[in-house]
Amino acid sequence: MDVLYKKTFRLLKPYWGRLIMASVSAMLFSAMSGAFIWMIGPLLGTIFNVSTPMAAVPAVTAPTAQVETTIPISSDQTFLQKVMAAPDKIKLWIKRQVDSLIVRPSKSTTLVRICWVALVIAFLKNFFLYIQGFFMAFVQQSFIRDIRNRLFEQYQRLSLAYFHRHRTGQLISRVTNDVVVLNETIDLGFNHLVSDFLAVLIFTAFLIILSWKLTLLAALILPIMFLFIYRIGRKLKKYSYRSQERMADVNSVLEETVGNIRIVKAFAADKFEIEKFFAATGRYFRALLKMTRIRMLATPINDMLATAAGIFILWYAGTGILSTDSTLRAEDFILFVFSLFSMIKPIKSLSNIHIKLQEGLAAAGRIFEVLETPPKVLEPDHPRPLPEFSRLIRYDDIVFAYDTGERVIDHVSFTVPKGQIVALVGPSGAGKSTLFDLLPRFYDPQEGRIEIDDIDIRTVATKDLRARMGIVTQETYLFNDTIRRNIAYGMEPVSDEAIINAATMANAHDFIMQFPDGYDTVVGNRGSMLSGGQRQRLAIARALLKNPQILIFDEATSALDTESEIQVQEAINQLMKGRTTLVIAHRLSTITSADLILVIESGRIVQQGTHESLLREGGLYARLYQMQFKNHNGADDA
Repeated sequence: MDVLYKKTFRLLKPYWGRLIMASVSAMLFSAMSGAFIWMIGPLLGTIFNVSTPMAAVPAVTAPTAQVETTIPISSDQTFLQKVMAAPDKIKLWIKRQVDSLIVRPSKSTTLVRICWVALVIAFLKNFFLYIQGFFMAFVQQSFIRDIRNRLFEQYQRLSLAYFHRHRTGQLISRVTNDVVVLNETIDLGFNHLVSDFLAVLIFTAFLIILSWKLTLLAALILPIMFLFIYRIGRKLKKYSYRSQERMADVNSVLEETVGNIRIVKAFAADKFEIEKFFAATGRYFRALLKMTRIRMLATPINDMLATAAGIFILWYAGTGILSTDSTLRAEDFILFVFSLFSMIKPIKSLSNIHIKLQEGLAAAGRIFEVLETPPKVLEPDHPRPLPEFSRLIRYDDIVFAYDTGERVIDHVSFTVPKGQIVALVGPSGAGKSTLFDLLPRFYDPQEGRIEIDDIDIRTVATKDLRARMGIVTQETYLFNDTIRRNIAYGMEPVSDEAIINAATMANAHDFIMQFPDGYDTVVGNRGSMLSGGQRQRLAIARALLKNPQILIFDEATSALDTESEIQVQEAINQLMKGRTTLVIAHRLSTITSADLILVIESGRIVQQGTHESLLREGGLYARLYQMQFKNHNGADDA
């Protein structure tokens, strides 16, 4: 817990100046609030003649004031007696200062003076409240912005494996809900902690000065209150964590359903998805209700305990005042009661701060869990420059396994000379995509190394490495933006001429111009307004515009119909001209002209050669080709 506090305070370091200004304003606000309450005594003394104020000028004298002018202190008094007499001395000194400020020769002028002083105090109190709120608002909004930026930046640094392990809704919830919860905690902590804590101190000092005996009586109930608050806070931290996890589940179901709405409708699974979403919101509701029930229980119990203490003291002290031998003046008792009940609100607020801190700590724990996750693909401390690709790519004895521990790539070695087309084939789950994902460093192998022109790619900055590559995958990723921006993604600013040339080479220009808005057509979420072939051709246009030295195709035509495949394949052939190309092939007919075909099975390369040599050799490649050839003929015969 202490560690989380320290980490959170470190996040607030850039705002300490404004936080100090807000805290100082909160202190002054509390001081003005205390001064405003203390003015009740002189006001009552002036209006209702509850007691005669102490003279501030020679023209006004009062016997009671003369009695209070000095408090005899014998040299024989013990230390305890001197301590017990100290509140009376402080009270006397404060009364002198207040009376010197407000008491005038007549009651009417004294009343006018009190009103003016009260007005000034009220103005200052609200002025400092405004200053505190202004600076805290700046800090809060800056904090939300910066934490969300840091989380998003961290997501960009994390490897693909991290996103495979976590649901999208959970990742979104960290940036939305958890940041808001933590911000609310900081808001309460700095907006109220200083002012309420100081208010409690000021009113406690008032109570001790006015009657330390009654204050001691009131303090007997405080340990019960704080014990209750502590236990409530511990429970709330646990339930807060659980409720935020349930909210992450709601986000996940929502994101997955919206993202796969075509599949949902195709399988008439809307009822199933509704039930799943209702179940997630139901779990969140129950977790939130349990947390709310406990939180709401704290306020009435604290209020009852504090009110019971105040009423008991009111009865006890009032009984004493009504007796003839009371040493507590009515004026001081009324001020005591005002101070006691004024202290209830900041005490309740402080109890809520403790409860909110527990909720905030739970959110902070989840935020720091993301921020402190080390990326598995590390940038080199001193990256080497990567010259223009000139000779070959080498996979040298590569071993790779995911978190499950089972090897996906098992001691694989091969080379790709510049300008050649190398194809990778094999059954599903053989490790084809993983092997080529290692080249742009989406993952790093546990053993072995990958070199470009004898330079280990782990010694090069990833942005320089990936700048050399163009990647076209089976699933085309488009953004809900214009066609123009999707083609130029990551490369803006780019001239319209260059975008049109890339689209033309990718066989995309004609269908783009059929849209009323042409290149300014918005493609929809994930390109939903386009067909599969159109999306692929835009992806190829994006790769062409990048003009990469190395191309990676991951089954780029496997999900297309025959007509779309022909158009996309023509675009691919245009893109591959003069470039080093690595192809993952689902349809073997598309790679018959490859310079080298690698056949992978269970993470190992079991065959390699040209199309003709592999057919003559027999084995896995020949079987895969014959199966596809039969299926193709069967489809034609049908």
